[in-house]
Amino acid sequence: MRKIVYIFITVLTCYMAGVFRSVPLMALSGMEAVLFAAAFLQSRYLKTHLSAEALRHWESIEKSAWLACRIKLKNTGKLPVSRFQIKLRYGYAREAGYAGRQKNAGAKYIDGSCGRGESTVSMEVAGRYCGIMTLHMVRMRVYDYLSLFSCARKMDGTVEAAVYPQEKALQLELLSPEEGEDGLLQERISNRGGENGGEVRQLREYQSGDSSRYIHWNQTARTGQPWVKEYEKEADSCIRLFLDTDGMEEADETERDAFYELVSALVLGLLKRTTSVLVGWHDGSGRMADMEVGTGEQCRELLLRLYRRGLPGQEYDSRAEWKPENRSPGEGLKLDMRLGMYRNDTLLYTFSVDNLEEQIAEGKYVL
Repeated sequence: MRKIVYIFITVLTCYMAGVFRSVPLMALSGMEAVLFAAAFLQSRYLKTHLSAEALRHWESIEKSAWLACRIKLKNTGKLPVSRFQIKLRYGYAREAGYAGRQKNAGAKYIDGSCGRGESTVSMEVAGRYCGIMTLHMVRMRVYDYLSLFSCARKMDGTVEAAVYPQEKALQLELLSPEEGEDGLLQERISNRGGENGGEVRQLREYQSGDSSRYIHWNQTARTGQPWVKEYEKEADSCIRLFLDTDGMEEADETERDAFYELVSALVLGLLKRTTSVLVGWHDGSGRMADMEVGTGEQCRELLLRLYRRGLPGQEYDSRAEWKPENRSPGEGLKLDMRLGMYRNDTLLYTFSVDNLEEQIAEGKYVL
């Protein structure tokens, strides 16, 4: 529209110069024509000397947080750039596809200006779902000083961000065989290593979630603050959790997000009651993969491996103990994509996608 208006004014000036035989108007129309051509060449010149690249290609954020994507601009020309626009597409990686190739990916635009040399611009995108969010720089468009012409160039920069769920833990009660029906978990599982023959490693201050059975009463009486006994980690003090990921490829972002939320909350809840959780699943090629999780940081590493499940270049180790013929009854729990928790083939609990956050925040489940 701006270009059409400029051409109309130039033609009108030339017409008025001819009607009134005005030399100044004729000179003005000539200058307008020269300026029009100069603007066209200027947009090409600025585009040639302006480049952009992402400062970081990997980020990690919590769900619902904002990701600040910073882009470095480099202008090697002698003229500043009055206006440019960078187009980005963002979405969640599926298999080997990037957001730039997804039809349902969202689009964002960065508008700005820059002088000579190097400068940075930023854009914020919210991580709405758990998973790997990909931002792909598609195109950069540079305008002349009058914004009459623009010249675009393709870009190929990509930024990946791992969006993790907030660290919310399910409140779980692990029953021993004599306390629960059929014994859902081995008696050797105990809080923070337990005291089934283990030696006391150290004394530490009481933390929320510690069992009162491990309070060191003498130290508590001397200091006036509660202290608990921390035992040496036993090799077999581990819960086994198998993730049935069948249907992951067909699931939408909401279902995947709920699944990852539940895996994180369940593992963190189990870690409050035992020393470690051995999590197993099938990778994209059908092989078995597993990972032992003992801390919140390792829980995020587990989620990242699940996010990348099935992507090329991912190598997983297979463990024989996860083969069905080598797994004894009652040895582990299973969580499937339908957000149901099983022991063997018995459904223990069904988690609703609609009120999952309330269930994680307020739920108290007996396994």
